[in-house]
Amino acid sequence: MNKFLVAIDGSEGSRAAIDEALELAGQVGAEVTFAFVRRPPSSLLGYPYYERLLSTELATARTTLAAAERRAGEAGIDSVSTVLEGDPVDEILSAADNRGVDMIVMGSRGRGAFAGALLGSVSSAVVQHANVPVLVAKERAARRRVAA
Repeated sequence: MNKFLVAIDGSEGSRAAIDEALELAGQVGAEVTFAFVRRPPSSLLGYPYYERLLSTELATARTTLAAAERRAGEAGIDSVSTVLEGDPVDEILSAADNRGVDMIVMGSRGRGAFAGALLGSVSSAVVQHANVPVLVAKERAARRRVAA
């Protein structure tokens, strides 16, 4: 395993994904690509709301990616980052295929079976359609409750 794609969004679940990916990458010597996927804001918002929302979302993406890359650097792991725009499932799968990654790592929001079935789940859809293994990291609070 040489390349991991880590889908992040700044949530607790994505922080768990970063932790898991960096730990595993350190063990196997893999490089990591951090991907932040954002849905494009509706152009129906009009000026200046569209520009403000776009600017805010891009700033959040850059900050989130910079923090992940900083953590990778502190761990001695090579990393790059990218901001993707569109449907999260489609963009994650496309990035994984285009970059030739060996594994996708992502977090789980932990909504539960009922809410996940009603609302859909990005991690579930990626697991079902990915051409490579997918590691879904649980949020730390949920992991602690299970361990107790």
